[in-house]
Amino acid sequence: MILYKKIYVFILCFIMLVALSGCLGGREINDLEIVIGMGIDKDKDTGDILLTAQIVNEKEAGGASGEGGGGGGKAYWNVNSIGKSIFDAARQITHKTGNRLFVSHNQVVIFGHDVAAEGLQKHIDFFLRAHEMRPTTLILVAEGRASDIMDAKPETERFPAMNITKLVKTYGFTSHLYKVNMKDFATCLMSGTSATFAPLVTVSQDRENKDVFVPGMAVFKNGKMVGKLSHDEVRGVLWVLGKVESGVVIVPSPDGKGKAVLEIVNAKSKVKPEIKDGRIIFHIKIEEELSLSEQTTRENLATVPGFGKVQEAAGKVVRQEIMAAFERSKELRLDIFGFGEMLHKKYKNEWKIMEHNWDDIYPTIELDIHVDSRIVSNDLLRRPASPDEGGE
Repeated sequence: MILYKKIYVFILCFIMLVALSGCLGGREINDLEIVIGMGIDKDKDTGDILLTAQIVNEKEAGGASGEGGGGGGKAYWNVNSIGKSIFDAARQITHKTGNRLFVSHNQVVIFGHDVAAEGLQKHIDFFLRAHEMRPTTLILVAEGRASDIMDAKPETERFPAMNITKLVKTYGFTSHLYKVNMKDFATCLMSGTSATFAPLVTVSQDRENKDVFVPGMAVFKNGKMVGKLSHDEVRGVLWVLGKVESGVVIVPSPDGKGKAVLEIVNAKSKVKPEIKDGRIIFHIKIEEELSLSEQTTRENLATVPGFGKVQEAAGKVVRQEIMAAFERSKELRLDIFGFGEMLHKKYKNEWKIMEHNWDDIYPTIELDIHVDSRIVSNDLLRRPASPDEGGE
């Protein structure tokens, strides 16, 4: 019995020794350069990778102690480095910083247009392989150079990288784009038929201020950027994929003297492929619930006939956005909806024949779109603020 107790005490002491020894591989915060954003461009002179890392300036951002910076300078530092690869460029940065980069807090990676056009497959490997890099890091594509985006400091945010992250997330409220992270992007690259997307970001100059905005999404085929989609075209894709979460639909009022502004409360979709008499048809059913949030007409829309006409008009808008996205995809000869994967699941034998010629077959497919729009709320008003003179 005494022997068992000694063994138990020995095991307990050993466990405590290991558990209380701390992080043996840890690094002091003073030895870290905390990265919150990264930009990847091609160097204009050498053609090599130009890496821009946005590093937290601890003195101006508050430092490890939480004390506020008193210098009145930037809370970040954009440091550039050139290398034969991203990893090489990241190591070269240590010649300027004196410390290695710590990327666990990295929020976003922006690829310049020139890099995206050549292909991102060979560059994604570094971000997926790095131990400290989060697979949920957002990926974006610049219309110009990524370094220019990293330099655009907003008025209300201390860090440009954080501002860009917020922009991508808030654009989701309109369903005009959706955020894409490294893991999702890499997964889509592995698909042989479906397109890959990434939000497109650019800078506008307003006097002394530079504003960053997202005009749409970049479209990739085999890892190379081949085109872009506008806001309406992006939402057209999201309608089909069932990823519309919110947004605004504006339609003409029935009397033609104003507009009805509707908020998307809920939306879902069903897509069924069919092969009939040699034709490939995709039956798309969209169900959306709407709220009447605003009207610019004096007509009382909160009636059965009024709601009916507005709902019909809202359905037409959804159909137009889907068709706009479909026509754009035919121009690109690219399956941006993932129809090929849907066809594969239902018609496995037929898909074996079509798979290798899907790029040529895709523009010939037909869409059968049915939209069921329902207004479920008119918010706090039952009648317009300025009712029709002829009304009660």
